[in-house]
Formats: sequence, structure tokens, C-alpha cells
Amino acid sequence: MKRFIIRSSNHNDMAVTIRDVAKLAGTSVTAVSATLNGSTGGTIRVGQATRERIYEAAAQLGYVSNPIAKSLATGKTKVLGLMLPYANAFVDQNPFCNQVMSGIMREVVHQHYNLMLYTATSGIQLDRAAMLVDSRIEGLLLVMPPEDSAIFLKCKKRGIPYVSILDTPTVGSWTVNSDDYTGGRIAAEHLITLGHRRIAHLVGSPGVVTSVPRERGFRDALKEAGIEVVEDLIVQSGFDWRLGLESTRLLLERSARTRPTAIFAANDLCAEGAIRAIRSAGMSVPDDIAVVGYDDTWYATLTQPPLTTVHMPIEEMGEMAARMLIARLEGQNGIDPQPVLPVSLTIRHSCGADASHFVGGTMSSHVSSQ
Repeated sequence: MKRFIIRSSNHNDMAVTIRDVAKLAGTSVTAVSATLNGSTGGTIRVGQATRERIYEAAAQLGYVSNPIAKSLATGKTKVLGLMLPYANAFVDQNPFCNQVMSGIMREVVHQHYNLMLYTATSGIQLDRAAMLVDSRIEGLLLVMPPEDSAIFLKCKKRGIPYVSILDTPTVGSWTVNSDDYTGGRIAAEHLITLGHRRIAHLVGSPGVVTSVPRERGFRDALKEAGIEVVEDLIVQSGFDWRLGLESTRLLLERSARTRPTAIFAANDLCAEGAIRAIRSAGMSVPDDIAVVGYDDTWYATLTQPPLTTVHMPIEEMGEMAARMLIARLEGQNGIDPQPVLPVSLTIRHSCGADASHFVGGTMSSHVSSQ
């Protein structure tokens, strides 16, 4: 689509309209609107020669699209809202937030929408939720929305469609999740395959929808392998490296006979904390204790050693949520309102797998979750 910056040569103080452009180009207003708005589908077909005349007429007249007028005429602003669960999510270095925003932005730009950014906190009050939701947005994307957030009620009352990412599916809700239960299973199964029997799990934060199914998958894998689930080795931790470090230090206080030989951490950041704790105790990863993370963000390649981790399709989840929301706004049918994306395992050095676990001699391989 052509892009141009125009300075008006029209001495008339009145704003140039698409009717003026259509008159000069010798074509219809509909053709001008379709051309200058970048329409490529529908019933309007504008030939290349006509399009060139329209662009030339617009340039000659100094036509500038008025998005406010357009939104008033169509009732569409093409603005979506994006709400993340804590205030620094847009600026900190949390790799999950970085990647989910990247996926959302890619799809939003591809579909010629704009994005308005918000933050929310747990326990948000209804009056504050009302201030957060701008009247210009057509729909809202919610990433890990707090269960007690009044934003859901506000959206329903105002008729604002929304799609959530990592949220508990309910009747009538639109949400994108990944298969966290399988993620917990394949992490545990991989460590069991490597010979580990005392496997600890650093559980994610309470109230986050991913924590429970990952723990359940982990427990089920151990039970099915005939391995006792030692409750003292399942530790409430969280999704931050400091919490991973503190939780692992507690585990390392156990005797050599009862401490874990492997740790499955809540996410990659938590796994980094576990690795730091193990190394500061004078032990080696993976020779003394193997570590597996979750998410497979770019951060997993920076740990020492590089981290074996469950691959969550984070960017794809962002893309899909944005695509689903736009489909709702544009009245498209046949959309699955509650997709669950598959996960896999990326094997690197922190688990202690030997070269036979790698494909083609590369540093990582994906083990199917099927």
C-alpha cells in the first residue's frame, strides 16, 4: 500500500474531503475510500490505473485522512486495549511479558489495528476499572487477568469484547491457554528417564492459572512411574529468580540422602534462581542436581549451563488472542473460543542428557508432547 506525506497546495481553508478527491480523479467516492483506506477485499475492485489517479489526486489536493471523522462515521476506532497484570510489565525484563507482547503486536500491526496499553492489579475496584477502560477501544486483551478483577464485569456491562491469555475457561469466555498439565508431565517424565527418583518441584505463584495443572501433571507422572511423591520436595515458590533461589536453598538444607537430585522449576526465571543456589552451595548443575524450567524464553539460553525447559508457545498465544479478538469484532464465525496450544520439551545441558538426546548434534531438540 502506498504511503505518502502531503503538504496541501490548496489555498482554500476548507478541509479536503474524499468527494473532492473522487471528483478530481474522475471516479466514485467508494473507490477512493477503498483505495486510501487500504481495502484489498470485499466487493470493491479498483484497477491499478484508477488507483494511481486517486493517489495523484489526493497528493495534488493535499488530502489527509481524518481518523476521528472516520471513526465517527463508521463507529470503528480500530483500537484494541492490552492489559497486563502488574504495573512494570511493559518495561521490565520479564521474558514472558516481552514475548507475549511481541506476538500481540505482530498480529495487531498485520491487521492494521492500533494498541492502547493498560496495567491492572489484583483486587482492582470497579470504579478504577471504569477509568482504565477507555471509550475509544473496541476490544480488550487481558494477560493473566486476576480472578478478582472487576474488569470482567465492566467489559460485560459496557459490551466490550475481550480475549484473555492464561485464564480459567468458563462458559461463554474467550481465552487462550497452553497445555500446562502435559508440560508438567513431560518435565517429570524426562527427569525420570534420566534416572532421577528424588525430584523436587518449585510450584508457581498461587492464583496463577498455570500453577495447578503443572503440579498435577508432575505428580501424575511420578505416580505412574511408581515413584513416591515426597510432599517436602514440592515447595511453594513463584515465577521470580529470587523465589527460586530461596526455595532451592531450603531444599539444599536437607541431608545428602534426602535432598533432590533434580528440580523442576515453575518457569525459566525460577530455574535460574535454582541454578544460582546450587552453584553457591558448591555443587554442580547438572552433575549434582539437574534442573528443568518452563516457558523456553530467550532467557533459557543465557543461563549457565543453558536450560532444559518446557516450551510454551508464548508469542503464538499472543498472536492467536489478537486474531481471535479481531475476528470477534469483525463478525467472523467458526472461531474456537477456548484454544489450548500444545507444549514440547527443549533439551539443553542443565538436565544432564547426553549427546544421544540431541538431534543432529544441535544444542536443543523438541520432544513432542503427543
